[in-house]
Amino acid sequence: MKHKLVVLLMVLLGAAPFPAAAKSRGPSTAEERAMVVEYTQSLEEHPLAKDSLQKRMWLTEWIVQVPDLTVNVCCQQLKQLQALDKVNDTYSNQLRMQAVYSQAAFLLQHPDEKNRATIQAAGLAGTLRAYRAIQQFDPTAKYPLLDNLLVLEKKGKLEKYVEHQKKCSKG
Repeated sequence: MKHKLVVLLMVLLGAAPFPAAAKSRGPSTAEERAMVVEYTQSLEEHPLAKDSLQKRMWLTEWIVQVPDLTVNVCCQQLKQLQALDKVNDTYSNQLRMQAVYSQAAFLLQHPDEKNRATIQAAGLAGTLRAYRAIQQFDPTAKYPLLDNLLVLEKKGKLEKYVEHQKKCSKG
C-alpha cells in the first residue's frame, strides 16, 4: 500500500507542470483553501493519524488540479528529501510530501509573498514540524538532514540555507 501511495503521489506531482490537469476544473474555492490549511496543519501536528493518508491524497490531488496555485519544489531540496529513503524509508514519504503541503498552505496564507526562499523555507519548516511530531511517537526515527535543518531553524537560518541552494533561489 505504501509503495502504491508513493507511485500515486509522484505521478500526480509529475503531472503538475502540465496545464491540462488544471483545465479540467475551475479555480479553488474558499472552502478548499481553508481545507488545505486545516489539513496541512493537522498533518504537521499529527502526521501519523489514522486519517493522514486520506488527507495526503486529497491535498496531492488538489495541488495538481487547481489552476490558481502553483507549488514549486526546489530541485535541490527534492533531491535531498528523496535521500531520506536511504536513511529510513518508514516516514520519508510523509516528510518529503509535507514540504509540498506546507508550501501550499503558506502560499494560501501569504498570497503576496514572492520571495522563493521564504516560500521554500516555509515548506521545509512544515516538514520539520511533522518530523518533531513523528519523533514524539517514534524516538528512533532519525534523519541527519532533518536534524541539521532543525538546528538551522532554531538559529533562525532556515531561509538562509534555502537561499544558498543555488537551484532554489533562482526565479
